[in-house]
Amino acid sequence: MNMQHHKLENEAGRIHALKYLNAQTFTSEASFDHITALLKLILGMEMVTVSLITEDKQVLKARQGLDLKETSRATAFCDITIRKYEPLIIEDTHLDARVRDNPYVTGAPFLRCYIGSPLTTTDGYNLGTICAFDSEPRRFTTQEAQIVTKFAELVMNQLELRSEANLDFLTRLSNRRSFEAGLDRELLRLRRTKGVGTVAFLDIDHFKHVNDTHGHPGGDRVLREFANVVADECRGNDLVARLGGEEFAVLLPDTDIEAAHVWADRMRRQVADARFDGANAVKVTVSVGLAALDPTQTVGDAITKLADNALYSAKRQGRNCVVAA
Repeated sequence: MNMQHHKLENEAGRIHALKYLNAQTFTSEASFDHITALLKLILGMEMVTVSLITEDKQVLKARQGLDLKETSRATAFCDITIRKYEPLIIEDTHLDARVRDNPYVTGAPFLRCYIGSPLTTTDGYNLGTICAFDSEPRRFTTQEAQIVTKFAELVMNQLELRSEANLDFLTRLSNRRSFEAGLDRELLRLRRTKGVGTVAFLDIDHFKHVNDTHGHPGGDRVLREFANVVADECRGNDLVARLGGEEFAVLLPDTDIEAAHVWADRMRRQVADARFDGANAVKVTVSVGLAALDPTQTVGDAITKLADNALYSAKRQGRNCVVAA
């Protein structure tokens, strides 16, 4: 098995690449809608989507002719597509054992044919697909398969360009702008769904001592490795960001304050147990402030202020602890 095809079997690496690109924070923006509308016109098909595959879901970033925002990964045709690098073509779903009993085949929208191409990162991870469906069987040409593949490259280029603008240059986490935008979107979602969520502020304790002892290059290495420890403790739909310096934040959707406290304490212990910067074996701890998201807020400022106050309470209580607002 060559190195690229090994990436197809590396689910942990694929999920890490999805987090790295921060693709899930992008809503159905006009640029993605234009791409799907153009492919729909070229192919003359009823439905076109851009989908990302998370650990357990298919998230539709853009869609034409289909009123779905997400599905279970288990029912997603696109979960089959991401297992290879070439397009997946199903000319008649009723004749394909992989999908003929799929609920979207046997029920609305009664999918009968499919063509899709994986969204492949430059290092070989398939994050999702661009695909087209119809309610009638159809023969596809080699040229149509090539067209869908080119559209997949276009979408992937768009995702990577957006990602660069929203990433912190040092840690490759989300930057402050991206985090604030994600927080505003989450507050909007909570107003619609009446769900729950929590925001966590993290601050590495006594980080100035690290820079003074090991220099700024050593401090930068600690920051990068710390970011990896935090990201490894997060789920695919959590938003992890470096706000600046040694300050970080994590948006935890669908997580109440009690569950967030359990997560934060586990993450805090992981940091305390770790050794950073290779042979220097630098030890650091982290203070964490938590605030439950309040859907009545119109912007993230009040929420971040609450979490920030909780963080400073953690500092006053001796650091290396978790405090909830």
